[in-house]
Amino acid sequence: MKAIRIFLIAVLLLACGQALAQDKRVSCDILKQIDLKPLLGADHDPLAPFGRAACQAESKAIGRGLVILTVEEGSLADIKKGLASIRQMNTKERAKEVAVAAEPELGPEAFSVREKDQRKVEIYAIKGARAVIVQGMWSIGPTITDDVFGKLRGVAQAALAKLP
Repeated sequence: MKAIRIFLIAVLLLACGQALAQDKRVSCDILKQIDLKPLLGADHDPLAPFGRAACQAESKAIGRGLVILTVEEGSLADIKKGLASIRQMNTKERAKEVAVAAEPELGPEAFSVREKDQRKVEIYAIKGARAVIVQGMWSIGPTITDDVFGKLRGVAQAALAKLP
């Protein structure tokens, strides 16, 4: 009986430790290797996990920007199906709000979604059995210009290059 209690306590402690431990995220590992200063300024906040598989970096300047990198893993068929659904939904349901464009330099399935008010951009690409999603959001102040969009595309290219 005593051995069972010790075992249960050990299992509970291990489970609590796993729940409290910050999981290692591919997205954070990759984002650490990318220079975000041109987008967010030299004094951006430290990287922080976001959601289930993403990592975010935010400018300390109010409204300057937020960059989120997500790396999703799964079967290639599921990833392609998911991205095709996102593209179709944005093309059909949000056509008045966004512009969807192919991003061939990021791969044959890659595309971007730019809000027409120039406050948010999403870039989607695939490498192997992984989807790379880069989101850029500017709440106030300057909008996401073509130059900033190019830098966000560069983040996507760098993330793709760093994936195995």
